[in-house]
Amino acid sequence: MLRRHSLHIFNAYTRTLWVALAAITVLSEVIPAPHVRPLIFYGLYTPSKLICFLALGFLTPLAFALLNGLNRGIGFAALSAATIEILQGLTGNGHSFHWYELLAKLAVILAGFAFGLDARTEREIEFGSVRIELIPDE
Repeated sequence: MLRRHSLHIFNAYTRTLWVALAAITVLSEVIPAPHVRPLIFYGLYTPSKLICFLALGFLTPLAFALLNGLNRGIGFAALSAATIEILQGLTGNGHSFHWYELLAKLAVILAGFAFGLDARTEREIEFGSVRIELIPDE
C-alpha cells in the first residue's frame, strides 16, 4: 500500500527546522558527552549524532533555494564541519580537534547533502511504501 504525503520546501518552516537541527548538532558536539556505558554510547549516542549530521546535510538543499549545486554543498559541508571542530577546540568542552573527525563529519554532511539534492531534483522522498512529494515555495 503506497502512502503519499507532501512537504513544502524553501519556506520559513523548513529553514526553522534546519536552524533547530543545526543547533542540536552543534550542541551535541560542544557539550561534553555524559559518562555512560559503552553499549549506550556506541549504540545510541554516537548513531544519533551521525543521523543529525546526515539530516543536516539532507535538509540544507530543501531549506534554501540557492543551495542548488553540489559545489555549494561541498562548501556548506566544509564550513559546517570546520565550525563544529573549531568550536570544540575553543570551548574546551566535548572532544579536541582531530583532522579525521573533521573529514568524517564533512563526508557525512556531504552525503546527506547529495541525497537531499537528489530528492530536490526528483521532487520527492521515498521510504519504501511512503512517498513524500516536495512542493517548492519559491
